[in-house]
Amino acid sequence: MADTLLGYNGLQNHNATLRNDTGYGDLSSEIYTGTGNSAMAAIIMVEKVALPVICLFGLIGNTLSTMTFMRQSLRRAPCSLYLAARGISDNGFLLSLFMIWVSSTFNLRLSQIRGVCQSIVFITYLCGCVSVWLCVFITFENFLLIHKPFLCRGGASDNVSKICIGILVLVSIGIYHMSLWTVNTDCSHNPEYVTLTEVMVYTDTLLTLVIPTLVIFVLLSVIAYKVLRILHIRRLHSTLIEKLTNGKRPSKQVIPIAKVTKMLFVVSLTFFALNVPSHAIRLRILIETFTKGGTAAPMIQRTLQSVFLLMYYLSFSINIIVYATFGSNFRRTFMNTFYRRRKPRSSRFMPREAVNRVHHRRVSINFNLDYLDTNDTRQCLMNTEDLPNSQLSIQ
Repeated sequence: MADTLLGYNGLQNHNATLRNDTGYGDLSSEIYTGTGNSAMAAIIMVEKVALPVICLFGLIGNTLSTMTFMRQSLRRAPCSLYLAARGISDNGFLLSLFMIWVSSTFNLRLSQIRGVCQSIVFITYLCGCVSVWLCVFITFENFLLIHKPFLCRGGASDNVSKICIGILVLVSIGIYHMSLWTVNTDCSHNPEYVTLTEVMVYTDTLLTLVIPTLVIFVLLSVIAYKVLRILHIRRLHSTLIEKLTNGKRPSKQVIPIAKVTKMLFVVSLTFFALNVPSHAIRLRILIETFTKGGTAAPMIQRTLQSVFLLMYYLSFSINIIVYATFGSNFRRTFMNTFYRRRKPRSSRFMPREAVNRVHHRRVSINFNLDYLDTNDTRQCLMNTEDLPNSQLSIQ
């Protein structure tokens, strides 16, 4: 993922810490060494306060949204599987980020535990890549909903989504498993794999930054063009009907698929807007590192880098707000799943009502035990039990 590269920009530094390897803390190191100014110190304090809020809110929100998308009412809706899988992937990234924050804040030194650093770096790479390409899939399926709606209906689309998610996860594991053995147990880069590390950094930049950004930008542009064209045609159609009906305006009809495309469009647009600033400045640093060497970045650039990094983290945690704001079906299913108002039970009055009905319909049979012998009584009881809806009353 692009933001894990923050610690890899200086490839000549093989003593990178755990926080640098995952993108958090390379700026905050100044506050501990005493070389940062007051503006940078303020930004670092904001980072330290904002990160746990972003992580915890995102973990809860993504979990609830994933459970909502897996409900039967939304299960076969367009992109539901992609959105549910994205919630799981985003949680993996946020969980890794939260562990880094906990280790840094409480000085737990998780980087010194064998296997922890490699696992966090691997999960961060894996989840970052999967989340980016799931957003690409969502944008592409939204394009199909507008261009060829019949391709996104029925069980065929559901099977295609499962296959695409499975292939994406397997390919991502195959690419990023190298991080498990290119990073030492002390969270430093293995000097034997410097070239391989550089190749992985540039490959990751291409896969999670350049290609997805271009694809999403092109698809969003085409979607916006087609939506504007459809609105223009509908406006002309309404004007024609108004003329034919002597000024009577036709009632506006809301197309159900339009609600889905609107939500998916906002999901892709939000992801694009929150990711592009961080990607742009990170790409600039990577190019300068390749052309000019590992020169120190200006303070304004490092400040913007920290702000854009927080925006990038927000893209993993505010999904549920986008879904609830622009998805009416999501809101309805969410409320029915997690906020059910208890209706007054009518069943508690049923037993008394049933007793009253039986009381009015029962058949009373009175016996005078003084004039009946034992055999007659036994015979009468046997005959009475065979009668339906009757009750034996002994006086």
